[in-house]
Amino acid sequence: MIRTAFRDGLNSLQNFSSDDILAAMGLERRRAPLTGVVIPSVALFTAGALVGAAAAVLLTPKTGPVLRRELSEGARDLSQKIGNSATQATQAVQEYLGNNRNHVASPT
Repeated sequence: MIRTAFRDGLNSLQNFSSDDILAAMGLERRRAPLTGVVIPSVALFTAGALVGAAAAVLLTPKTGPVLRRELSEGARDLSQKIGNSATQATQAVQEYLGNNRNHVASPT
């Protein structure tokens, strides 16, 4: 009889989750304050930025050819800056790796 009661008690304990135990003590799990808030906020911000950029392009007082020329020049400048940054980063990594190869102990 005691063995059966003990087995039933253990079986009932195995079905408890941590939330059940906390609830029995009058507590609850703390939720992260940003859960479910960050991603929608970033999505809304990005959508607003895109809508604002589109409105700026559509409502500009410049003519089509002038606007296209300025946009292409801006894109060209941006691609050059990105290329220069990538080249500098590659050189920095190569220099770092080259300098650190001399300091690595060779297996003997």
